[in-house]
Amino acid sequence: MRLNNIILTLLSLLAISGCKNEHQNHQTESGSYYTCPMHPSVVSSTPGSCPVCNMSLIKVERKENKHLGQEGNFITIDKRQQELAGIKIDTVKLRSISSVSTIIGTVAIDEEQVKVISSRAKGRIDKLFVKSTGSYLKIGSPLYSIYSEQLQSDKKEYLSLIKNSKSTTATSTMTNDFLSAAKNKLLLWGMTQKQISDIENLGNTGPLITFYSSVSGYVIEVNITEGMYVDEGTTLLKTTSLNQLWVEAQLYSNEISSISENKTFQIFSESNPEQIYKGTLVYNNPIVEDGKRIHLLKIRINNSGRELIPGTLVTVIPEKSLNKLLAVPKSAVLLEEMKTVWVLAHENTFEQRMVKTGVENNNWIEIVSGLKEGDIIVTEGSYLISSEFILKSGAGQRHEH
Repeated sequence: MRLNNIILTLLSLLAISGCKNEHQNHQTESGSYYTCPMHPSVVSSTPGSCPVCNMSLIKVERKENKHLGQEGNFITIDKRQQELAGIKIDTVKLRSISSVSTIIGTVAIDEEQVKVISSRAKGRIDKLFVKSTGSYLKIGSPLYSIYSEQLQSDKKEYLSLIKNSKSTTATSTMTNDFLSAAKNKLLLWGMTQKQISDIENLGNTGPLITFYSSVSGYVIEVNITEGMYVDEGTTLLKTTSLNQLWVEAQLYSNEISSISENKTFQIFSESNPEQIYKGTLVYNNPIVEDGKRIHLLKIRINNSGRELIPGTLVTVIPEKSLNKLLAVPKSAVLLEEMKTVWVLAHENTFEQRMVKTGVENNNWIEIVSGLKEGDIIVTEGSYLISSEFILKSGAGQRHEH
């Protein structure tokens, strides 16, 4: 009997101890702690700073996970919060990713598209209508007004022949020939038919003559100012069309072998990565510069939409090196302890998944495993979702798998 009492007493003590431990464990799991929003693996029982980024640790209350029982990390964020956080999503799909190193190029003016506007007559530039580069000229736009003694003399001669022809009773063939020759001379100077008609109708020549553009394009060079004296043939302006451009790139000799058989390229701009420009190699010349042998590539591209401008940095990829791979924007991949992305599981609910990545370029990264074509992922705001998940669920709720 006494032995039975001792056993009952020991069992009671063990039961009380187990309840106490269970209560303490429950307190620990449901209590609060401090963590870093950017480095959730950092956990502390007291306030302080993150040893990784030196940010102040944030107090977190452990709460029951609404998605308890499901594998992975889940968080629900309503539409309003998504808009405030600037969260953007996109669909995972096959994209063209290059298997060779990325080549950086610069957009440049195609010299074959450059047009030179020169002075038609010797004289003084009295009025300049185009004073800066970058402006767009249309055919027929006024360029400059000039005072030219030679041109003035020819205009007066033409006006005199008109007056003489009107004063005689009969116009001879010789008079008509003189008038025709004088008019053709003014046309050769670059005067328009309207300007010549104004001389006939108004009966005076005026001291200045305005010249108009015979080409359209962007002004890339202005070589004159008002009051400047010019000779016949002096270069005044240069224009170019942006419908066709060069992309210039440089490669070292050990890199040229990877693209030696490529004649067509795809061009990507940082400002519009979805837009693909096709280019054709038209110039490949080795240059020795400061003891280093480099290859200068010139690739001609069509720019009929005029989206690219000279001086823009672009990515150049040989078309033969492109492969269709499952890829996502680089901004979608979080570089934590593991590479992860946030996937839209269902309406307003996101799931964090671990992914394995492959080749990448400036904008895209290949997904080897973890996602499938058609998945909807977060492309902007992933770090904000991770921080929100930590604050709501606590670092202890994260599943790394």
